[in-house]
Amino acid sequence: MKEFHALAIEEVEGSIDRLKAEGLLLEEMVSIAEADVLRCRFLGRRINIRIDLAYGAEIDPVDSFSSKKIDEISNLILAKL
Repeated sequence: MKEFHALAIEEVEGSIDRLKAEGLLLEEMVSIAEADVLRCRFLGRRINIRIDLAYGAEIDPVDSFSSKKIDEISNLILAKL
């Protein structure tokens, strides 16, 4: 199975689209010089998924999430590839 940090933006976007029923919604995509950032909500709480050109994908919570919940979100995204 692919590792989360190795995902391309198209893969993450596709997985998010398939996870609406589970409560993961894409609100906005922003491009900055070194990364693309997907601004999302998971069950109403804000998270950013950052796809850095050098370091790959990572979940960057805006609201408070436990590390267990962040792992759960990344596993959901990987499961919907």
